Amino acid sequence: MYHLKPVQTRNDVCAVPTCMYSLKPVCTFSFDRGTDKQSPASVDPLSAEIDNLLKKVENDELSMLAERQQRVLQQLADLKKELLSMRTELKLNNKTSSPSSKSAPVQSNAKLTAEPINLIYLQDFVVNASPKYIPHSLLALKNLWKDRLNLQVECFTHSTVPKLSDEAISFQQAITTNSTTVANLPNIKVTLIWKNVGTYTEMITSPTAYVPICGEVNILRYLSRCGPSEFNYELQENVVEVDSILDACYLMINKQDMKQRQQILRTLGAKLGKTVGFGGGGEVVSLCDIAFTSAIKQVKHTVTKDINPNMAKCIARVTTVVGI
Repeated sequence: MYHLKPVQTRNDVCAVPTCMYSLKPVCTFSFDRGTDKQSPASVDPLSAEIDNLLKKVENDELSMLAERQQRVLQQLADLKKELLSMRTELKLNNKTSSPSSKSAPVQSNAKLTAEPINLIYLQDFVVNASPKYIPHSLLALKNLWKDRLNLQVECFTHSTVPKLSDEAISFQQAITTNSTTVANLPNIKVTLIWKNVGTYTEMITSPTAYVPICGEVNILRYLSRCGPSEFNYELQENVVEVDSILDACYLMINKQDMKQRQQILRTLGAKLGKTVGFGGGGEVVSLCDIAFTSAIKQVKHTVTKDINPNMAKCIARVTTVVGI
């Protein structure tokens, strides 16, 4: 390759024609290199005005940002004070609470107010139960609600059950013999059908739709919502604790493995503690006491040796009060 001389250099002067009117450059800014060495009088006024406007906007944005940051810091400081006060209050409450109890006992039903029963939610239903797993909770609710609600039970035997056990016959006599109703009280008619359904006791509220509620514990949940308000466990403060006890009772009935039943029974024993009832041992029997007693009676042949004396007291108390 060989070098060529430049066609045009920087120092070349271009001849500007004089036949046209000459104007000053309109795009000259104050920060252009060509204007750095010029006098202040030669700076474009429009450029200076734009620079001033930009500086003013920048200063306003900075001040607004600083003010916003100050407000955020103040809010964080107030939140920190509130959290510190809450922590102090929680520490005081923990000190005043009894440290001996591992879990808070279920609130007694006696603390709940008795309200009129909503008749809209009362409807007749059918219960399919196995004679081997008797739903003792129906008899308990019948005796427990006798001053608030008439629970009328009528029993039938399905073709899948050739013969009733002695325990089922005694239960049937107890729940149908005491059929006296109190005047001016709401009524619920229950049709109990002895059927080979295993541990999954069924409750059918709509025969046309046939959407069963499976499990005796879930039947108790349903009846507690539509029955007397003072027995509705969902109005209590520790509803989560009650649900955990009811779920444990459900699992104890439906788990066929003996070791799993024993483990669930130990869990319920820990929740019961030294009291004679899950409701604290008050005068009123709680829903958890009924579910626990019914579950023990259904699987007693597998967990009899694992029942501690305090559990036996709870079962005896429920049996005496509600007659199951």
